[in-house]
Amino acid sequence: MTEQTTTLTPRDYQLALFERALRSNSIVMLETGAGKTLVAVLLIEWFAQRAQGRTVRVFLSNTVALVRQQARVIAANTEQRVLEYVGAMGVDDWDAAAWARTWQRADVLVMTPQVLLNALRGGRAQLANIDLLVFDEAHHARGSHPYALLMREFYDHADPASRPHIFGMTASPLAARQSAEAAVGQLQASLDASVCTVDLTAGAQASPTAMCCEYVLPPAYAATPLTAALAADCAGARVVERGLRTVPTVLALLGPMAADLMWHYYVQQWRRAAAIRPPPGSAPGAAEEALQDIVWLKRALEIDRTHGGELLDPAPDTLPGADTDAMHPVLPLRALGPRCRPWAELRARLSPQVNRLIGILLQWRERPSELRAIVFVARRITAVLLTLVVSLVAELDFVRADVLLGAAQKQSGTIDRPIRGGSVRTASQLTLADFADGRLNVVFATQVAEEGVDIQPCNLVIRFDMPRTATSLIQSRGRARMADSQFIVMVPRVDASAESQPEVPDGLIDCDESAESQPTVPEDLLERDADGRVLDADMLPEHRGSYTDYLKLVHLEECLRDWCRAESAAAGDTGPVIVAGSRAHHEYGRLHYRLRVDNDDADADTLDEAWLEHGDRQGRIYTVTATQARITYMSAVPILHTYVQHLPQDALCRLQPIFDFEQEPKPGHGVLFRCCVTLPSNAGVRRVAGPLMPNKKLAKQAAAYRTAKKLHQLGAIDDNLAPVVVSDEPAPEEAAAEDVAFDDSAPRPRRKPKGARSSTESYGIAVPQCFVPSEAAKEAEEDGEADEAQVAPRTWHLYLLSLKHPSTDAPSRIIFASARQLPADIAVPLYINQFDPQIQPRDSSTTALQPEYLGAQTLDAAQLDTLAQFSSKLFARIMHMMLSWNPREIGSLLAPARADGSGIDFEFAHTCFADRNIAYREGKTDYSDLVGTLVMDALDHGHVKIVKEVCTSLDIYSDLRTYHAEMMGVDLANVPAAPASVEADGQQVQKKRKGSKTKQTVKTMANWTDIKRLNRLRPTRQVAAGVPLLRVQTISPTFNYLNLAPQHADAPEPPSEPKVGYPDGLYTSPFFCAREPLQPDAIANLSLLPAFFTRLGQLLLAHEVQSKLALPAQLHSVREAITSSSANTDLSYERLETLGDSVLKYIATVMLFVAYPDVHEGILTSRRGRIICNANLFTLSTRLKLPPHIISLVFAKRDVRLPGAGWSRMPFIPAKWICISPFFKTSMPAEGAENDAEPAGALDQDPKSEESKQRSSVEPIPLSTTRILSEKTVADVIESLLGASVRDAGIDGALAAARALGVVDSAWTSWAAFARVWRSAVATRKRKMAQLSTMRSEAIAGAGSADDSADANDLLQEMQLDQADVLFNLDAEAAAPAPGPELFFQVSQHVTGTALSDAAARQIEATLGYTFSDRAVLVEALTHCSSLDVTSSSYQRLEFLGDALLDFFLTQRYYNHEPALSPHRITLVKHIAASNDLFAIILVCHGLQRHIRHSSPIIRDVIRDYELRLGHARRLWKERQSHPDMGNDDDDGPEPAERPSKSRKLTAGANDHCTDLYADLPPEAWNAVRAPKVLGDVLESLVGAVFVDSGMDHEAVRGVYERVLSPFLDRFVDSGKLSLHPVIQTLLVCQGWGCDMISWESGTDPNPLEFTNRYISHVTAHGQRISTAAGVSPRDAKHNASEALLTMIGASAPNALDGDLSAVHDLAADQETTMANQETKLDKLLKPVCTCAERRRVEGEQRAAAEEEKRRLEEEDQLREEEALLQAVASDADAVEADSVMDCDTAMASKVPSAKDSAMDEDIEEGEVV
Repeated sequence: MTEQTTTLTPRDYQLALFERALRSNSIVMLETGAGKTLVAVLLIEWFAQRAQGRTVRVFLSNTVALVRQQARVIAANTEQRVLEYVGAMGVDDWDAAAWARTWQRADVLVMTPQVLLNALRGGRAQLANIDLLVFDEAHHARGSHPYALLMREFYDHADPASRPHIFGMTASPLAARQSAEAAVGQLQASLDASVCTVDLTAGAQASPTAMCCEYVLPPAYAATPLTAALAADCAGARVVERGLRTVPTVLALLGPMAADLMWHYYVQQWRRAAAIRPPPGSAPGAAEEALQDIVWLKRALEIDRTHGGELLDPAPDTLPGADTDAMHPVLPLRALGPRCRPWAELRARLSPQVNRLIGILLQWRERPSELRAIVFVARRITAVLLTLVVSLVAELDFVRADVLLGAAQKQSGTIDRPIRGGSVRTASQLTLADFADGRLNVVFATQVAEEGVDIQPCNLVIRFDMPRTATSLIQSRGRARMADSQFIVMVPRVDASAESQPEVPDGLIDCDESAESQPTVPEDLLERDADGRVLDADMLPEHRGSYTDYLKLVHLEECLRDWCRAESAAAGDTGPVIVAGSRAHHEYGRLHYRLRVDNDDADADTLDEAWLEHGDRQGRIYTVTATQARITYMSAVPILHTYVQHLPQDALCRLQPIFDFEQEPKPGHGVLFRCCVTLPSNAGVRRVAGPLMPNKKLAKQAAAYRTAKKLHQLGAIDDNLAPVVVSDEPAPEEAAAEDVAFDDSAPRPRRKPKGARSSTESYGIAVPQCFVPSEAAKEAEEDGEADEAQVAPRTWHLYLLSLKHPSTDAPSRIIFASARQLPADIAVPLYINQFDPQIQPRDSSTTALQPEYLGAQTLDAAQLDTLAQFSSKLFARIMHMMLSWNPREIGSLLAPARADGSGIDFEFAHTCFADRNIAYREGKTDYSDLVGTLVMDALDHGHVKIVKEVCTSLDIYSDLRTYHAEMMGVDLANVPAAPASVEADGQQVQKKRKGSKTKQTVKTMANWTDIKRLNRLRPTRQVAAGVPLLRVQTISPTFNYLNLAPQHADAPEPPSEPKVGYPDGLYTSPFFCAREPLQPDAIANLSLLPAFFTRLGQLLLAHEVQSKLALPAQLHSVREAITSSSANTDLSYERLETLGDSVLKYIATVMLFVAYPDVHEGILTSRRGRIICNANLFTLSTRLKLPPHIISLVFAKRDVRLPGAGWSRMPFIPAKWICISPFFKTSMPAEGAENDAEPAGALDQDPKSEESKQRSSVEPIPLSTTRILSEKTVADVIESLLGASVRDAGIDGALAAARALGVVDSAWTSWAAFARVWRSAVATRKRKMAQLSTMRSEAIAGAGSADDSADANDLLQEMQLDQADVLFNLDAEAAAPAPGPELFFQVSQHVTGTALSDAAARQIEATLGYTFSDRAVLVEALTHCSSLDVTSSSYQRLEFLGDALLDFFLTQRYYNHEPALSPHRITLVKHIAASNDLFAIILVCHGLQRHIRHSSPIIRDVIRDYELRLGHARRLWKERQSHPDMGNDDDDGPEPAERPSKSRKLTAGANDHCTDLYADLPPEAWNAVRAPKVLGDVLESLVGAVFVDSGMDHEAVRGVYERVLSPFLDRFVDSGKLSLHPVIQTLLVCQGWGCDMISWESGTDPNPLEFTNRYISHVTAHGQRISTAAGVSPRDAKHNASEALLTMIGASAPNALDGDLSAVHDLAADQETTMANQETKLDKLLKPVCTCAERRRVEGEQRAAAEEEKRRLEEEDQLREEEALLQAVASDADAVEADSVMDCDTAMASKVPSAKDSAMDEDIEEGEVV
């Protein structure tokens, strides 16, 4: 159907109807195609222009196709915003806010009536917001149609002032067996509107020519051979049974050929349905039934090929719809080819009616392009078969036919639901579009095409089956829209004289003439039999109508028009509009049809409505005040079904409410009915009885009404009457989300969820408070701020450190001062012993460095400056890093200690680094005393080096390059030129690197001083001649003692290319270095300081978190909990996070279980999910300000500072702190005067601006104060802190930590508090139940009559509470209901579970090792949700509790496993240990499955089947163990030996003799036998029951765990081989190979005759299938496909506890590959398709290029900084002392002026500084 809609122009009669509709509510009655919709469009436009407030116009259409059609018409003819809504859009799930946004976005809403009814019932929409309500096809407004319910439930009860204006449209209000007056009156009463019409008989509207086409009645056909064969061999199949019920009708209506076509169609549909059937086990005896169904299908296919092959038998791949989920019913018309036959050959096998139809169609053979016909039939199968018949007639080759069917309700055994394009609705739309565009010219349609379908090209309408009502006749006739169109009704001719039927329809009867001239049926047209006797109406076939029936419908239509004219004339209306009755008459009729119960024309719903208004004194509307949602008798039953469908349930049962009825005779009222509603055991209300009602339907509605009301009062359904499936509190991300505009057309931006790994954010880095100056010191400095040159004295806390490196003989002592006192007894662990060369293998233990507190001391500004300089200069020696400081912000200092360690040695701090004179001494020739000492080399930027040798044969003018090459054994003559690189244009250029050109040409040290800009320090040639050079080695101590250094295998290092350029950094001269006071051992000892400060800062951050939250965990555990893996240190929180995850789940589960005792497990699970989700944990973590305390940065030398915020790193070491030379020259010699080398200007430079030079030379580099963290890391810290607390302080400590972290409310102070609240809730429910029973007894005893007693019972029934009132052991008198069968019914016909006997309870208690104080809890733990026993609830709440308990115990078990397991392995092993299959084995081996209470035969069957399969597996394993030769080549080997300490036989506690419960149980039996979920759930619920009954005693549950689960885990999980799940192993193996794009695709087996494996799964790599397998379920198919791949590649199953999880290196080589190219089968599978390696290579190259570019830029910046400093020194020699000294001091002190220069600065004479 085309999307183009033309603009319509109203005619005069349409304007008259519009004016009439404006005055009052109206129902326009016009012929189909007469323009009713345009009148509605005029009304919509009128109301839209005068809209006040936020109101809309709502247009209701009965079908989805009409919704879309009418929306296009309204949008094309108005300027209003039009939106369309249908149920498939999910509008029933919208809340009130979404509907309010809809109101804002649209002016006209076009929707189906059920959408609006649901929105009004749920309070999501209000009738007052609608100013115009349009009903399309308004004649449906009767009975329980949504039209009638809208008016009855909302319009009638609304304030008249706020009611919308009503406008209805219909072609005819007539219904079956109703007079015109009754039909019009009922329609007017339903819609509160007057019916009006106009007289169009004058020719204003063209009508099609109506004719009747007669056909003779068919003979009595015998059953076809195909029918007989199927009935004989496949009579038990549901499809055949259904066909046998249908074939008599098809045989009589269409003939034998159509009957065979029907069977062929059914069998092929059966074949297609078998390919998509669900797996066995979804119904009682489903497996056997499905297998028998396959057997019958095979027989039916063979019979169809044998008896129907000559008709049509297409190959399976030519069947239409082979690529869809179901087959389209119509075969392609010309696809059959030679199967098409002449009509003459087929005519004898077709019925006379079908032959007559073919004759009508043949009239269009000469003009096929003009044919557009719709053939209306009564049955769906008739439409399908007629389409097939037409496609087989050779003469009808011009016909292109299809079917137009509605979405029929699904029935048992129904398989003829046609699919085209994916659904019936889509198929109908495609068919209409093809018909409108001419691709189809004949459509066989059911009544779905009668209403509203606008097909303008249609020129022929044929009623193959007689219409049932006048409305159907009028509407189908109106489908013919073309001029000169025809409307043909086919009627049977019952005259016996008609021996033959003409081939062309020359016997057509003009229906209009017959109707006018013969208002009654002529005698000669009466139906007669073969003997001429008149036949009764019931003697004709049921599906046929007669000509008399047709005349009755035409006559009824005329009577309706005449009655409307008479009513309008009686009312005095003289206009063109005919109104059926005045307003007063309409009001009377409305009252008449609403209140009369003895009306013969009233339907059952009208009678029920009248009885409700007079007989139900309890009321029938329950309004929710908050939302105005309403529960009515009509809406209550759907509410109950929706509620029950949302209850937690498994695949073994389908929960639904059960309605039981009781009859009660009552004088004066006849027999009355009472209904009792029984809801599943996990519902909020278990049983509610309704009042007495006159029939079962009303009784059911009344009981459902009371039940729904009670569910809302208890909070089981929300204020919008929807089931409460999630918590009321919004999720953290939802609460903070911005309310964006609601727009369906625009895609909403996808937000990353809070707490996701991919969501990152910048966070600050916390500074420990011990390194932050105290508030008192800050205030003192602020008070003295006027004197900016003075820093206020401050109190410092001194700590003595003794540092010793394993390579040194004696420790070094140094004092560490902090702004605030450190925590007492703090010890800093470092991995120092690993570097002890005397210990092999290396010592991996830590050494705790514990500072010794010396007390507090006040330091003035001068002392502070002295110690700050000492600290900075000491760091310059240790790490070649000069620190800058701000004296007002620094919080830590280093100071030398006195000899006795009692305090600070200020004298040494002032003088130790004061002597910076060069090592040269005038007249000294022997410098051997420098060997083994430390010097500070000015030629190498101040690096501290140890002198290794005095080179007496060299001086600064010697050829050092050649000398060093000879020492290295390198012949410079054979050294190749420097490598070149090729630019983009192909030109070779020399690769530029720092000093690369000059190092190749420089030979002497004198020349190198020119390059380094240090020639001002160089003495004259006469002085320098003969002074030897010094061969030095840079001191490079280890700084990272935070973790164990990686150990590499001893492998030969590849030979490195020797240096062939100038040996920079390997030699120096006494002219360019100064002797250091420190010894090499001191440097090694002091190298511990960076790691010490880093670890100390981490411990202090952990201490702050521990103190702030009052966590019971130890300090080092807290440090581990806040350390992320990105820190690359010795600890990370990952293992603690795994443990904490289970603790969090445990605590949240118990809290919710106690806090919400009346909600089912689904709501509890949802609430728990909101508590433990990363989004909530992220919110809690940020609220507690934990992100700044997270340790995430890698220890890096460039980031090392003294602790605190006042220290920064300088980009260089000031020259005055390196050395002072007496040869410093204020001017340079002339170029080339004394140099035989290349001048300094030979180095290419890229000079910067003067401003940047100055800034780069003195600007310090501050420590970064922010870093990027993943939000998941922030969230994980909460779980890791919980894990640390439970590890150090047990479960009580975990609860305290959870309370401190905000996971649980502060009221839960202990586990005893949970038990106390739970016991109080139990006692409260018992008291309420006892009070209810007492009140009920008193009310019944005080009732004066039977009626009063019934009223009292009804009132008390309203007071009845939910099932929680009888959960526990109540006294019989309190729990048993008082006499009165009208309130409580026995539903024994539904209940199969029995009460738990005392012997059974004792057996269970003996198995668990626990005695229940309240066995009602035990009963609940064994009760499945399918049980209808109202004395107990479902086990789901207890299973919810037990699941968390077992998860915690198992996580704790494998967390403490030796050796320690990684978090990944803990998860893998726990996945197996906590699996449902493993729990089921334990339950069955203990025999506890026999006590499960349920009411489902499916559960009984699946448990029995599981017992048989497990028993079979045990027998096979026993035989295999007794006959070892039975093993096959695929065996994994013998079962590993069990642990001696734990391999004990488990005995049954109830027996005196020992019995091994797990005898003959094969290893990993949980993988061999799949268990139903109910078995594992019961074991978890039993654990939860013990926890509840014991008063939340953790140890009681641990006892059950140790008795029942732990022995099994010791014996089968921890002791032997624990194979990974094949899916997990497949993923790990492929990832280990290098492929990350592994996925699984699922589908159904295309072979319909395969019974056992119904599902297919493919393992795919980059979308290419590499393995395929089948299974009985999607999960099983995925398992088998993974296992097939592992078998194919030869991958062994690793042990999940300690095996190689990838095991890629164990794969065997493919035998087809050569020895030179040893490839595995995995290589052959993945190499052709996998591009992950290439992607990683490209990404690695890009990262390497980026790092190289970054390094190059850093080198260039460093070079510019050095050159800038040297140029600044050389620019003005006279001012060098004042400028350089002031600049350096200013830089060091961060521009904070001092009172005077330091003592060292005073010793520097003018002109002596570099």
